[in-house]
Parts: sequence; structure tokens; C-alpha cells
Amino acid sequence: MPEANLPRVPSPRGPQQTHLDLLKRYGRLPEAGAADQHQLIEDMTGDFLAGAVNWRCPELQYNLGAAVNVVAAAMYAVSLDVNVYLINDGLAGNAVAAESAVSSILAELTNVDPQRAYGLFTFGGTGTMAYGIKSGLRKAFPDSARTGVPSSARVVITEDAHFSHATAADWLGLGAEQLVVLPAGDDRRTRMQGVETLLRAELDAGHQIATIIINGGTTYDHAIDDIAAMADLQDRLVSDYGLPYRPHLHVDSVVGWAWLMLTDEALDDLEPGSPAVAALREQQRRIQALRYADSWGVDFHKGVGACPIDCSFVQFNDRSDCAVLRRGGTAGSELHQLAQDFSVFSPVDYTLETSRAGGKAIAALASLHSLGHQGYGTILARLVDAAFFFRTAVAQQDGMTVLNPHALGYQTMVRLHRPDRPVADWRHEILNSSAQAASLVQDGNRYLRAFFEWDQETRMDHNAGGVVYSFSSRYVTTAGGVPISGLKFYPTSPLIGREHMKAAVDLLAERKAAFDRTVWHK
Repeated sequence: MPEANLPRVPSPRGPQQTHLDLLKRYGRLPEAGAADQHQLIEDMTGDFLAGAVNWRCPELQYNLGAAVNVVAAAMYAVSLDVNVYLINDGLAGNAVAAESAVSSILAELTNVDPQRAYGLFTFGGTGTMAYGIKSGLRKAFPDSARTGVPSSARVVITEDAHFSHATAADWLGLGAEQLVVLPAGDDRRTRMQGVETLLRAELDAGHQIATIIINGGTTYDHAIDDIAAMADLQDRLVSDYGLPYRPHLHVDSVVGWAWLMLTDEALDDLEPGSPAVAALREQQRRIQALRYADSWGVDFHKGVGACPIDCSFVQFNDRSDCAVLRRGGTAGSELHQLAQDFSVFSPVDYTLETSRAGGKAIAALASLHSLGHQGYGTILARLVDAAFFFRTAVAQQDGMTVLNPHALGYQTMVRLHRPDRPVADWRHEILNSSAQAASLVQDGNRYLRAFFEWDQETRMDHNAGGVVYSFSSRYVTTAGGVPISGLKFYPTSPLIGREHMKAAVDLLAERKAAFDRTVWHK
């Protein structure tokens, strides 16, 4: 196997250096700089990148990352060398226009007027959540920049929300008791039945719903909620309660945005009869409703985004929802000194960060133009097709279960079962609320963790060949209140195809048999 195609970056020093080893070598400032700068770069590359995952490798299915487009990487590197501050056109020059161009592309993909939309790059998916929450708080409480956020404020999130939703709320001064959680259905989409009752109860209690965050492609199942239905509910609540503001609807689409890129040509490239086609079409239908949201997010550094970390974008379908974020909260507030006097375009007026790297905007725009609509769509279609093929192959194996057969995306949760127990139906494990079922789930979790740790220590951690995946201790919580574990297979490399998925299933079956025979029975 060529070294460049290994799932983990190898260490040139042999065994991977420990944290303590590296602290001893680099943790003290030298009196004089390195005499050989090239050797320093070589040493640091080998020492600090050893063990990192290689997102381009088709055997890597570790997590949700992205293989970086070389054009995007080049533009990012050039921008870093120039050291572009994406504050205003006085410092960043035309780099500000790159940010606006990305917003224009995303607006057109969602059938929103590009002149009306406005978007900003930020530090990650958590940043996109913070912008959505903050916009809602400013609209619900116009004086909050002076008086702070009152205890009556509420932010709505979903049961399957990424942890960053609660994290962003916390950093913005909202306590856990100010979060309202919407329940998920069996397909992990938010159950719209009962949502209206839940939100009306909050308003009846005298609370103000500032922001509603729903899913536009969850991390595990890529579930996309009914965006249009939630927007309709917004309007009814405003009308029925005479609200002086409209709760801000933010869609966490940092993963699901990619389905906007699907094309007929990409689907035509799949094998005839691929079950992925219907799933891709349905996801595309659901995500196109982003035009009904107030804001939504994109992580260009995840999945098919093909950009370096961090490269996140928050898009406002109406720029007035971003304008409320103006520093100080009012038009007359003190802004950045350079912005006021020497800049025509000044995104720093609204951004959380002052020091924003311009490389992320230029890299994302470079990737969009390098791959185009067709390139993104083709990569997405291949990944979903590979995942569907993988799930079918897993279901044909003894002692294995796919926990999320309902998922329409390219991530799969697999559960292996003890050899001395009959294969449990995944619905029984997740939906049964009895104490006996809970005990069986916990027992199965222990077995699965033991298998993963063994496979990790004996094979995956040192490039011993074959698929590299990860472990999730909590895929979902069962009806009995017990988290259920799973092996997480997350193909993201554009080089992955059905042949890699078949090899992954075959190896998984082989490793399970070896584990059961040599380790577990003891």
C-alpha cells in the first residue's frame, strides 16, 4: 500500500511519539533559532502529524471530515502567506468579495434573491449556531445589547441536535433550563405532531421564543426536518399571539446543504437500479426548503465540502436578520475604527470575530469553482450509493445489524452481537422500554466496545490494513433510557466506491470471527 494512501499518517521515527515525548522535545524555547529550517519542518511534520487521519484514503471511514480539494488548499495557503484579515476591504482588499460571491452562489442554489441574502464565514459549525441564536435574541429583545438576555428567553432545539446547539446557547448566556427540546421520531426527524402544542405552552407561560433550530442533515443519520412546516408554524404563532417579533428559524444544514448540489447527471452515473437514487432525490427535496428559513449553515470542511478546517458559513436569506447583529446593537454604536473610516464593505460590523482569516472565503470559492455543481453532485451520489451498498451487505451477515436503515445519507451505524446470543432486532433494542431489554442493551454495549478496542489496538491504530472506522457510545437513547452503542462507518473520500465497502464488510466479518474465537470466549 503506498504510504500516501494510508488511513493514518505514519511516524518517521518509528512508534508514534507520546505527548510527553513531544513536550520534552518542543516544550522549551531554544536560545537560538533552528540552523536548518528545512529539517525543522520535516521533524515537526513527522512528529505532530503522525497518527492523524488521511481523509483522502478510501479505507478511512472514521468520521465526518473532508478530503481537501488541492485548488482550495493552494488558495488557502496563499491567503495565509499574505495573512489576509477578513475585516473590511481596507485590510482584505478583494477577499471581501470572495465572501459575497459564496453567499450569492448559495442564494441561487436555494432560489433566494442574491441581492437580498447575506452570509459570513465563521470558526465552525458552532459559530453558525451562535449567529442563528444571536439574531433571534436581538430580534426578540432589541434592547438586549444594553440590558442583557432575560430569563424568559427560550431557544428551541431538537432531540437529535448536535451538541454545539446547547454549547452555543451556553456561550451566549442561556442556561439549560432555557432550552426547549423537540422530540424525534423513529426516523430521527423531528416529530411535527406535538411541536405546536409544546411551543404554545412556552408562549402561554410568558416565555419569548427567540430562535428555533431544526435539523438540516444531522451528523449521524443526515435527517432533514420539515423546514416549510416549521416556517408555517412561525407565522401562526406570530399571528395568534400578536408577537412584536418573528422567532428566528435557523436550520443546522452544515452537512445537509450538500444535497443542494445533486444533479441528474450525477444520478445517471450510478449503477442502474441503485436504491440510493430515491434517497438522494428525497433529501434534495427536503433541503430545497432552506429558502423558507431565516438562516442556515454550511461546513465546507465536512463531507463533500472539500475545504480545509475551519471553513464554516452562515447564510441569512434576508440581510436584515444579519443587520441586527451590528456591534452594539444600534446603527450609532461604536464600530471597528478602520471599518468606519476606510472601508466600503465592512463585514466586521456584524461578525463575532474581529480577526477572521480571509483564506476560508477564498478556499471555499476556489473549491466551488474547481468542482462545480456537477463535481459536488457526483461525489455526494457516489458516497450515498456506497453507503446503501454497505448496509445491504451488512444485513446479509450473521451477527450484524444496521441500526439506522432509515437513514438517507452516507453514514451507517453497525451493531455486532455476541456469538452466544441470538441477533436482536434493532427495533426491539431501541424501542423496548423493559428493564430486561435495557440490561441486554448494556451487555451488548460492553461486547461492542471490547471488540472495537481490540480491533483498534491490533490493527487500525498502526495502519495494518483495511477499513478504519470509529465507535459511538451513544447513537440514540433507547425507550428504556439506555444509550445504545454502534460502530460508525463514515465514508467521505471521493475515491470510495462499492468495492471498498464490500472489502470493509468482509473484513469486519473476519475480524468478528477472530475476536469471538480468540478473545471473547475467554
